[in-house]
Amino acid sequence: MQTSQQKSNSPSVHKHSTPQSRLLTIDRQFNAPVDKLFKAFTSADALKTWWWPKGLYSDRVDIDFRVGGRVFINMKGYDQGGGGMTSTYEEIIENKSIVMTDQFADADGNAISAQEAKMPGEWPEMGYITLEFFPVGENSSRLALSQEGVPNELQKDCVQGWMESFDKLDEFLGGQKH
Repeated sequence: MQTSQQKSNSPSVHKHSTPQSRLLTIDRQFNAPVDKLFKAFTSADALKTWWWPKGLYSDRVDIDFRVGGRVFINMKGYDQGGGGMTSTYEEIIENKSIVMTDQFADADGNAISAQEAKMPGEWPEMGYITLEFFPVGENSSRLALSQEGVPNELQKDCVQGWMESFDKLDEFLGGQKH
């Protein structure tokens, strides 16, 4: 597993990302073929099983997995607030990549500001998440995640949250037949 935080002198790829935020990246290998890893991002049942860090869970996932489609993943178990995240899929290449917007959401799936979500720091109106999938042998694969817009002071917490979610994803994949 590798993580890195990069700050570019050039403007961000997406117009709504904050230039003062480093690009958050995580690289992680999974013991599952790339098609199984990719599929774990495409269904409500799968996302409900592993999305959100340790101690949190999803009680509702609405997904329309297609370019232009949306996903809403509600979060439970957080004693300082609630809601979740909503995204629009901008690019989907099967078993290769997913590019999606990233916004906070209320419990009904409506996009809200970071301030309304009671999140500290300076967040853009809309962030972006890019997921890239790579085969590593017959029964192994690698996921490269990049996330734009996470305030610098919250990146360590965000990396920890993704890693805990990916631990749950690893368990989920371990229970799937290859």
